[in-house]
Amino acid sequence: MSIPEIASKLVKNSFTELKKNSSSCTIIIVGSKNVGKSSLINTFLEKNEAPRETLVLEYSFGRKSIQKHGIDKTICHVWEYGGKLEMMKEALTAVPVEHNFYFCIMVDLNKSRSLWNVLEISLETIANNYKNPDTSPEIVIIGGNYDLFKNIESELKKLICTTLRSVAFLYKAHLIFYSQNEAPLVKKAKDMFYGMGFGKGISLKDKNTNYLKPLIIPKGTDSWENIGVSPENLDQIKARYISKISLEPTITIKSNYSEVQRTHPEPILDSLAALKCEELLNLQYFDSSIKEHLSCLT
Repeated sequence: MSIPEIASKLVKNSFTELKKNSSSCTIIIVGSKNVGKSSLINTFLEKNEAPRETLVLEYSFGRKSIQKHGIDKTICHVWEYGGKLEMMKEALTAVPVEHNFYFCIMVDLNKSRSLWNVLEISLETIANNYKNPDTSPEIVIIGGNYDLFKNIESELKKLICTTLRSVAFLYKAHLIFYSQNEAPLVKKAKDMFYGMGFGKGISLKDKNTNYLKPLIIPKGTDSWENIGVSPENLDQIKARYISKISLEPTITIKSNYSEVQRTHPEPILDSLAALKCEELLNLQYFDSSIKEHLSCLT
């Protein structure tokens, strides 16, 4: 039995007692680095602790009594993935899905070059891991760091908003913009998560399709006509996006790297050397923010 299989079995066993006399849901949140995933989870679960860096997979849960005496409880299982995009499919196979299932993709609106990769790999993970209709999740696309995004050039902003609206409509997903620095957006996101975890599902009371303001579009309420483009599949949406914005290159490490580098007597030194090499590769393909990119052009 592999390590992920053992971990999955242990987690499922630990949830056996929690599932008795209770209803539950699962929320998985994935996406860009440093976009505010942990802060959003802490806000939803009303945790005051400072968010820590999510290395690979973090688990949290919330619990709410649904009877006066607290006999029956609603339990919300929250999983945050913070590892490499390339490892997402494998890592999430160990996550048990409980009853109502929501998959949140949080993209950094301020990182246009990496935005599409995050979105595409997340959607591929959903298609690959949750083929059974019984485990099919409700999808939520969250545009993070809106406080930085709102001040960028209008045409670029319109392109990103049109792209996200197109993908959300194609995949029957909810779309909402968020910033941990803007109280109204924090409240809307918290209310949405509360509906997922302890309510009757997602109920977005507001709707806005104007790209000059933070988008909030419940699933099924948009249309290709309103978006302003012809009906498209994912490849066509991608082609339109990358015709204007060059994507972040995919980082690949040569297969013989580990054999060449394992020259130290202590394995920990090999690990540190590998981490340093990866850090240098990441710097090579660093995706600067839109604001930084535009400042270089002036």
